[in-house]
Amino acid sequence: MRQRDTTHGQRGIAAMEMAIGLLVLVPLLMVLLEGARALLQYSTLQNAAMEGARMLVRDGGDTSGVASYIQHLVSPDDPDATSVNISDRDANNNVTVQVDHVFTAFFQPSSDAQSQSSTSNTLGTDPFTLSAGVTVALPETN
Repeated sequence: MRQRDTTHGQRGIAAMEMAIGLLVLVPLLMVLLEGARALLQYSTLQNAAMEGARMLVRDGGDTSGVASYIQHLVSPDDPDATSVNISDRDANNNVTVQVDHVFTAFFQPSSDAQSQSSTSNTLGTDPFTLSAGVTVALPETN
């Protein structure tokens, strides 16, 4: 009897397993990359808010230039993409620096069927805004 060659069939099965595995692994990798980018962006926002608060304390509560400094730290190419809100002094001389930035997904379609820009990211949701805030105590005013 002639022995049947099973290596060709095994290669086909391995290719199918790889194709099915990639259908799961590639989207998982994309989600992990987006999550890492979002965490990095949030860390940048938090550091910029802390730098702005430090600048407020150093300058005795003078808010001039703080917003533009923070915007430059977060997105030097497009400062208008970041909004900065500095609260007034409260009764305890505390000031809050709030930094908001719209997170833009890396893996998103460039356009939809009507050639208009699409705003949905990989997960199918709208872009979201990352926010970071720092509250500091200012020195007493004279």
